[in-house]
Amino acid sequence: MRVGWLLSSSLVVVTGACGPVIDRAAFSARRDSLEKGDLLGPFDGIALDAETDRPLSGAVVAASWAFERGEGLTGPAGAHEIVTETGADGRYRVPALTNLPTGGAVRVRRFTLIVYQKGYVAWRSDRRFPDGGARRDFAQRGNRVRLEKWRTGLHHHRHVLFLGGGQAVRAAASWELLPASLELSGGGVASGGVAADKAPVATTAGASPLDIATLLSDEELKGVTGYAGAFDLAKLLDLPTTEFYDSRHFKARGKPESFDTGLRVWRLGPVGAEAQYRKLLAELPGAKPADEIGDASLRARSGDVLGLAYLIRERGVVVSVSCGVQQCTDPEMILRIAKLVESRLAELPALPATPAEDKP
Repeated sequence: MRVGWLLSSSLVVVTGACGPVIDRAAFSARRDSLEKGDLLGPFDGIALDAETDRPLSGAVVAASWAFERGEGLTGPAGAHEIVTETGADGRYRVPALTNLPTGGAVRVRRFTLIVYQKGYVAWRSDRRFPDGGARRDFAQRGNRVRLEKWRTGLHHHRHVLFLGGGQAVRAAASWELLPASLELSGGGVASGGVAADKAPVATTAGASPLDIATLLSDEELKGVTGYAGAFDLAKLLDLPTTEFYDSRHFKARGKPESFDTGLRVWRLGPVGAEAQYRKLLAELPGAKPADEIGDASLRARSGDVLGLAYLIRERGVVVSVSCGVQQCTDPEMILRIAKLVESRLAELPALPATPAEDKP
């Protein structure tokens, strides 16, 4: 609780006898000034590629204000958002907030600016990604937004949570939902590959970890897609290798994620495999039954990532394959990869004595 905040002139500025209370801004008015900014705006700046310092056009810029109501014990009183884009010169301008809340004991509590461009790490005026640390370099006027390119080792599911934002930001970042879900639930070209011999392994006592290295090689992948480049082979970090699960990440050397391929296999027994497949079907954005392979299969796609998952009930196995559109230039290529993996499933050892579906 903030007791007596109406009496503290050092904390708030009142605009008009009947207007809301405006919190003092935590950011500066300009980059080269210690003068405090105006929480109501206006705001302007430029978005730049952090590596080249070139302006970025078409980036989504979402400005939002949060309101509070109450004296002593306060509560949220809504929000307001203004959305624009950077111009050809990378510059943006957000007009001053004029749609002020009405009613007694209302205050304008917080301002947040989000800048989002596909292929880059999102920029927020209040905190950084991925460490979540507070941002100190935001300025009301002449702000410089330096966007860093997305890189291996970052996670889409954490990025989506970091983003927040309103409808416009969610729409611009909707393509990330599929790789985010694949990172959490399986099957994706997830970021975060590590050397196979250093990938996390977690097994129960006396059990051997599942190893799917024999199911698909880089040369076989090239034979399907016709890719002439080299792959770095790794595992995916979001789930550890266990006796019930393993993954492979075919990272195209020197290429963006749209050239990558991912393979995940769950060996869970009939009941557990059925549940895992249904989870993928329910949670992967845009997932639709396809009935192309196995006892049940699905297709999914978001942005530059194609996804295909299937269930083999008798073996208690779920396989998920994902492939970037610049690797699988024909949607049938991912099906050919999936069928190649299916033909090798008999090489997997039998399920451990304690089946996964008996685990909580």
